[in-house]
Amino acid sequence: MMLGLVWIIGCYAAGIAVIHALHRQWKRRGARQAAHYVLYTQNAQMQLEWYLRSLFFFSWMKGRNIEVTLVDEGSADETLEIAVRMAREHSLSIVSQEYWNLDTWIEGHQEQDVVFIRLNQIKGLESAYKWL
Repeated sequence: MMLGLVWIIGCYAAGIAVIHALHRQWKRRGARQAAHYVLYTQNAQMQLEWYLRSLFFFSWMKGRNIEVTLVDEGSADETLEIAVRMAREHSLSIVSQEYWNLDTWIEGHQEQDVVFIRLNQIKGLESAYKWL
């Protein structure tokens, strides 16, 4: 009887220790700065939605917070409509090229990891995931 009681108390103590260790590790991971992606786009309706969904999915899988700024360079297709729809679901800000000042933006985001991607160029799309 006494041995069973000691066994139960030991299991509870081990469970509490494991939960505290996992919580401490989770808090350290949460302290990392969010990565910031700046996507330049012009008439990229074919790439935009799948790329944004992939970025947000992989960041969720890795437990990393990301922020995305979409800089539109005068799209004439449905790029902006797709971006507005995605902004309702995720942390996505949309800026027009005429109101975008890169130097001012960089001064405000010096402490973050920033990745610049031009969606019209396929070469850079694969390598952006390494920053997650």
